[in-house]
Parts: sequence; C-alpha cells; structure tokens
Amino acid sequence: MPGPMAFASARDHIGSRDMNLQLKPRWVGDVLVLQCAGRIVAGPEVDILHETIRQELVQQPVQQPDVVLQMADVQFIDSSGLGTIVRLMSLARAAGGDLKICQLPGMMAKVLAMTNLHTVFEIFETEDEAILAALRGKRPGAASQPDHSKPAVLCVDESPDVLAYLAELLKKEGLRPITAGNLVDAQVLMKARAPQLILANTRLSARGKTAAQVFEDCCPGVKFLDLGEAFSSNDAGEAGANLLAQVRSLL
Repeated sequence: MPGPMAFASARDHIGSRDMNLQLKPRWVGDVLVLQCAGRIVAGPEVDILHETIRQELVQQPVQQPDVVLQMADVQFIDSSGLGTIVRLMSLARAAGGDLKICQLPGMMAKVLAMTNLHTVFEIFETEDEAILAALRGKRPGAASQPDHSKPAVLCVDESPDVLAYLAELLKKEGLRPITAGNLVDAQVLMKARAPQLILANTRLSARGKTAAQVFEDCCPGVKFLDLGEAFSSNDAGEAGANLLAQVRSLL
C-alpha cells in the first residue's frame, strides 16, 4: 500500500543501489513507515537502518516514536540484522512508542518462528493494519488514549515543507494537525483520527479520483478546504493568515 515515492535522494548514502539494503521512509501522521528491500545483514546494511531512523526522528521528532517496518521485499536477514530489529523495538518501547512489522516474506516468517521471536514482535499482514495499530496507540501489554482535547485537522500535501508549515500554523491556533504526504495514507489517518477538517490540494489524486472525491467517499460530511495551486509559492505570511481565517470560519 505504499504511496508513490522514490528512494530518499537527499541521503545518497542511505538506500543507494550499491548497498544490499534499500529503504523508503515516509511519515503517516506521527508514525514512521520504512519500506525495506534487499538484505538486512551485519555491516553497512544495519548501519543504514539505524541511521535512516535516526535522521528521520531528528527531522520530525515525536515524543513516543512509532516505527512500522514493511518487509515484503526483504530477501535475507542474518542474526545481526534480526538483533538490530529487536534492539530498535526495545528502544522504541523504552521511549513509550513501538516498532511493528508487516508483510513478512515466507523466509522471514520462518526465521521468527524458528527463533520464537514471533511472540516478541507485533506482526501484521498488511501495512494499513500496522499503521492503524500504531496510530491508535496500541502498545503490547498497555493501553494508550489519544488526545482528543483539540480539534483534529488532516493536512495532505506532497511537500514535507508545506506539511511542516501547516502543522506549525495549526498548533499555534490550538488545533491538532495530522499530516500525510499522499491520499492513500490520508485515508488510513481518517480511520484512526476522525478529523473535523481536511486541508488538501484538489490537484491531488489517487486511483482515478480527485482529493475531494476520495474524502467524500471515505468520510462524507467532513469539511474540506482546498489549499489552492499557489499556496506553496505565495507569501508565507499572507498565505498562512488567509488559510487560518478560512479554518476559523469552518470550525
């Protein structure tokens, strides 16, 4: 179910094609999703996994880090690679978050069964299920209640910079921003967060439908505000002020 993206070009040393492990990181709300392909083995590969997660959390720090590893294209994992994933899971849980695994290839499912580690990890058949579990705050042996004290606003845009700006604007307004980089991820967030308002550009599309059509199908009745084609290139102050005025009128 991953949305359209390329291997992270801004980090040429991470996921480069001369490495045996390639990673596609993206954020779905406050959940870091890593699509893994290749081999997770001792050496540069496990270093790449650690460094990718570290860089992503530096760029988008969250108090309780949730990571979803999508493993459909993993071809091989050695003891060091499996130990790395166990350690990452332990670190995430120690920080109040979690690491979940989904779409295990047969090889890896066999490895986890042989080592009895299938009882340690939270494992899901699909990426959507893993993301939803993380977004809903499901923790092994614990329950977490999402904060519903502030109105939730879902922001959808392909630009991480635009999403970061929208998030800060809405936080200052006393709202709870939720961000997604594509419409497919946005639909998952809708199920988990039930926002009162959606901000998105009508030029976005998914599976032959416009943004407005997608949201009307999956969440009829939720207010939708078009960001407009020029939002990202307009004067930031003016664009932000105009947007907040429209948001206030709708909430």
